[in-house]
Amino acid sequence: MLVKQGKTTKIALIGYTLADGGLERAFSSLSQLLQDSYFEVHVIVLENKVAYPYYGTLINFGKYSKFQKYFKLKKYLNKQQFDYIIDFRYRINPLMELVFLYYLYSGFKFIYTIHSSVLEHYFTSTKVMANQIFSKAFKIVSVSSEINAIIKKKYGFEKGIVISNVNNKIMNSEASLPFKYCLAIGRLVSLKQFDQLITTYCKSDLPNSEIHLVIIGEGEEKDRLRKLIQESQYSNYIHLLGFKENTLFYCKEALFLVLTSKYEGFPMVILEALSVGTTVISFDCKTGPSELISNEENGLLVDNQDFEALKIAMNRMLHEKVLYTYCKENTKGSVAKFSSEKISQKWITLLKSKTE
Repeated sequence: MLVKQGKTTKIALIGYTLADGGLERAFSSLSQLLQDSYFEVHVIVLENKVAYPYYGTLINFGKYSKFQKYFKLKKYLNKQQFDYIIDFRYRINPLMELVFLYYLYSGFKFIYTIHSSVLEHYFTSTKVMANQIFSKAFKIVSVSSEINAIIKKKYGFEKGIVISNVNNKIMNSEASLPFKYCLAIGRLVSLKQFDQLITTYCKSDLPNSEIHLVIIGEGEEKDRLRKLIQESQYSNYIHLLGFKENTLFYCKEALFLVLTSKYEGFPMVILEALSVGTTVISFDCKTGPSELISNEENGLLVDNQDFEALKIAMNRMLHEKVLYTYCKENTKGSVAKFSSEKISQKWITLLKSKTE
């Protein structure tokens, strides 16, 4: 049970959007976790795109021009005098990061979050700029231990901490699909490799056993994937459902979840599937899957980018009933350490330091 933390601490969560991707879902989830932990939360977006739920006060600067939005952001930050800023942006442009470090965030304690192993997306490709970020940021929070270790090795930065994403989504009932299926969830972009997943599925034993493939998500590759499905011999067994807010329901109903990304950060889809009792097959890609999946305990970890091994793993989940049942029995317990209560306490420990 969460306990109110005395003086209310004001938190600004800042990101570009609240839509589409896993980073943005983590942005959304943290607003709920902090609001439920009795922080005063202001959710600030810099682009006019809000699809995920938010908790606290929403400030949308995406309706203004590029220059106006940043002047208005600075004015808002100064007026509110936040105790902490938590930054969910990609940080690619060195000049823009100088603006944030020495103008927008000047005078504030700010925390930078890191959500994948592609560190250039968060520290720019310039090591000098990365060192500036390290020297100015209050904390660097990585969503996985492996990402934190990569930061230490690449930049020699020793003060990073690890706080995983939290699974606080609510599962609402929807109409069940009229067939058995395995499931994949994510943006329809090349990073997720859904095209190769479709090809691998068609080579597996699943279609002939009337196990369908369901893919949830939207993205730039939708038309190409639809064409690939239409040209396959199992087009009636492969379904693009589009964006679904209530993915937990589909996870719970699935035979298993499959993840084929080139890389990840801390894949929430794996955590969500395991939390509702659904086992998972995933590439052992950087980073995150190996921190969630114990091979042949709660799922199957496949050699990274080995699609032949992926096919074999899919067939094993279909044919090896003892293995499948054993993995399912271990799913929920395996992710207990990622409960909202435990993750909340880590954020409370970090954020209450200013007011004590």
